[in-house]
Amino acid sequence: MMEIQKIFERTWDFMLTRDETGQYYFDVVCGTVAIYTIEFPLNETEVKGWENEGEIFLQHLSYRVRDYPEEYLKRRK
Repeated sequence: MMEIQKIFERTWDFMLTRDETGQYYFDVVCGTVAIYTIEFPLNETEVKGWENEGEIFLQHLSYRVRDYPEEYLKRRK
């Protein structure tokens, strides 16, 4: 079983995890009436954003996921 490490979390907002291969995954809470999550692997550009900007990058990415969920649903894990 693959080990998953929680890197950063904002409760009821988003969570960043990393697996043992080093792949980052971003899990965003979406919805208003029906709550659901979208979890997808970060691409190279997004990893660089996280490394350079930290939490503020994740916050902006979570807004984008909520605004354009169909874009990220295609990338689901």
